[in-house]
Amino acid sequence: MILSQPALRKAVALGEIVFEPALEEDQWGEASIDIRLGFSFTKLKNIPGLKVSVARGLAGIGNAGFWQTKNLNAADIHGKRECFDLDPGEFILAMTHEIITVPNTLIALVEGRSTYARMGLSMHQTAPWIQPGWHGPIVLEIMNNGPLTIELTPLVDRPCQLTFFQLSDALSADLTYGSRPTDAYQGQRHPLKHDKKSDN
Repeated sequence: MILSQPALRKAVALGEIVFEPALEEDQWGEASIDIRLGFSFTKLKNIPGLKVSVARGLAGIGNAGFWQTKNLNAADIHGKRECFDLDPGEFILAMTHEIITVPNTLIALVEGRSTYARMGLSMHQTAPWIQPGWHGPIVLEIMNNGPLTIELTPLVDRPCQLTFFQLSDALSADLTYGSRPTDAYQGQRHPLKHDKKSDN
């Protein structure tokens, strides 16, 4: 069962689903919630000869020498909004502005919005599920498949949406995301590194 807007509002009001900071009114959809783009943009470097095993996790590229992160401000020294330009064929990892907590009774699906898709932007590369127990911002795997450079503006752009599905049964605490040592992305603050100390 997909939660409708009234059910979503109720779950948020009861603190079952948590968004930090609070949602703005124009983020509510009929049966989904639009999510704002955050300020962090990470790009993997093209290093000739570098080979990594994805099956072994991201530890192989945990070294900051393998990626570059650009953190924007809300405005520059002249008061103008700072933006990130995504060129055709370029792939980046971006963070959502919202930190999301998913309860043990639901699973969420992150998808791109149609306006962005029509410009050639995809928001995830086969990683759309936000598991029960999740807490943290969502990493968006953004690819510009179109012919134009796309300007991305934190807080202004809402490139993706979350839909919530009811589970057949609530999961016990030991089965939710974050309960296992291998759940490395819980509370993430960067898409390619994780520091448990930053969760506190």
